[in-house]
Formats: sequence, structure tokens, C-alpha cells
Amino acid sequence: MNLPKILIIDDEPNILDALKRTLQKDYEILLAESGQKGLEILKETPHIQIILCDQRMPEMMGVEMLEKSISIQPHAVRLLLTGYSDIEAVIEAINRGHVYRYLTKPWENDQLKIEIKKACEYFYFDRAKDNFLMLISHELKTPLTTILSFTESYLRGIPQTDEEKKHFVGRIQEGAKRLEVLVNDTLDLVTAQTGKLALAKTPCHLKALIEETLLSIHDMLTQKKILLENNPYEDCILSVDEALFKKALTKILEYAIAASDEGGKIEIIIQLQGQRKRDLTVSITHGGEILSKAQQEKLFEPFLVVGDILTHQMGAGLALPISKSIINAHGGKLSVESSKHSGTLFQLILPFSKT
Repeated sequence: MNLPKILIIDDEPNILDALKRTLQKDYEILLAESGQKGLEILKETPHIQIILCDQRMPEMMGVEMLEKSISIQPHAVRLLLTGYSDIEAVIEAINRGHVYRYLTKPWENDQLKIEIKKACEYFYFDRAKDNFLMLISHELKTPLTTILSFTESYLRGIPQTDEEKKHFVGRIQEGAKRLEVLVNDTLDLVTAQTGKLALAKTPCHLKALIEETLLSIHDMLTQKKILLENNPYEDCILSVDEALFKKALTKILEYAIAASDEGGKIEIIIQLQGQRKRDLTVSITHGGEILSKAQQEKLFEPFLVVGDILTHQMGAGLALPISKSIINAHGGKLSVESSKHSGTLFQLILPFSKT
């Protein structure tokens, strides 16, 4: 797993060494003994999450260094390390908007770790917020534009024949359904991630669940000419929320279809495993787009851009986080592995009661 990167800038080697020893267990540490050196590291090293800079340094003060760093890595979270005598500089830095928080010398190690952890959480929240605004605004505008433009044309009497009118109404309905899916997915995700997802569990036959799920994606498979293979498996009774469980499976399969090449293949293997066969394992493999290690680690984070969002290949980055939240709520696990040799594998493991 890739550790978050912290760039620490201080002109005192002993301070750099002390901070590195305190934080290196949980973070990848980069060190610089001057503001200029820190700026060079920022240019050479992408994706630095946190910049921790001392205020009093020769040649370039910490506030100046942090301000210059904005143009190089604007999303990094900036912290200023300072003594109480520099409080005016701290206030100036905060007011100018380029310092998230200041830490005082001398510091307490436990408190320092807490503040760094908060800064890291802020970084990921801020990026998720940016992705949310970009993706949701795009995903909202497209169906809204479709609905408004076709409605306006319809009211102006542009469609003349019954066939043209049917086409216009179809496009309006298509846009409305797309909006409905986006709204429902966003609500489901928020509900799941706040721990308020209520499960209405009932006894359900595994074969019926799988068959109904596969039927719901039949048209998508046909459109991309994708071959779906699944193994013979034993039926059993699952205690699950039927609607939510089918939704989780459907969204994983829809992602696999979207990521697959036209004319490709998706394989589903369903097994009863574990002691006394009390675990259901569903493995879904496709040979399309291969995910990097970094993408695999973040695939279940909301609003992640994996495919080309502007051509709607992967939607708004909600499907897989929703699926994982639903599976987790049932006491199960959802994981992913991806390689050129074996393709991309989603594996769902769920405990169940067998009749």
C-alpha cells in the first residue's frame, strides 16, 4: 500500500531527523533543508499530500515557501511549524489562504501525529469534494440538457410525425431515468457511509437472485457483444436484503461490462466455501481495462475517475462504493485484483445460512 507523502522543510538537520523518526512509520517522508530545495522536490515528486515547513529559515521564510508551493502542487495541505514569537506571520499566512494549520515548537509527538493525521484526512476529503463537484455537475448537466432541449423542441412542434414524437419522448424519458439513477445512487451512498443503511433481510434463493441479476444486464451484454460464462452451482438460502443485494451485484457487473472491450468475455464463478460451506463466494472476472495498483487501492472510494468520465464510460464513480457498502452491511467483503495476465477480478465473500 502506498503511504501518504509528507515533505518536511527545516534548516536544522536535528529537527528534520526528529520529525522523520516520529512520522516515518505511517508516512513516506521527504526532507529539505531550505525553502528552495523544498520547491525543487515538489517539482520532481508528484502527489505530495502534506507540506510541513518551518517558519524561520535563512534565505526564504516558511510563509513565502508555502505560498510559492501553491502553483506547483495546489492540492497539498500546508502546515507551518513555528514558535510563539512568529504568531503575526502565522495569522498572515492563514489569512492569505495557504496554511491549513500551524504547529508550535516544541511539539508533543502524540499531538503532532494527531494533527498530521487530520491534515491527511482533510487532503483526501478535499480531493473527494472536488471530484464530487466535477463529476456530479457533469452527470447532472448532460441529462438535464437532453430533457430541456427535447422538451422545448417538442413544445415548439418540431417533431411532426408520430415516429418523431415517439423519439423525442423517448429521449426525455432516457434523461429523466438517468437523473433518477444518479439521485438514488447519491442518496444510497450517503446513507451507507453514515452507517444508516437499514437492511430488510428475508430468506432468498441464491439461484433466483443470480438469474434475476443476470437478466437485468442482458441488454448491456448484447449491445457490447460480451459473452457471459457462469459455472453450475448449488442453490442455497441467503438471509439478505434482496433489493440491495441484487443492486450491489448489478453495479459490479455493470462496471465490468463498461470496462470490457466489445466482444469480450465476463466470467462468473459462484462457490460455497469455508467450514461446512458457510461462505458464499462470487468471483467476477473481465479482461478489459487493467487497473494500476494505485487505482485498485482507491477503486471503492466515492467519485474516483477510472475511465473517461466525459464519454460516460464509468459514470459518476458511485457504483462500486455503493456495492462495497451494501456488502459490508451484510457482514461480507468485496475486493479487487487486476493484472495483465489474469484480468480484473472482483471477489465477493458473504456468510449465509444454508437450508
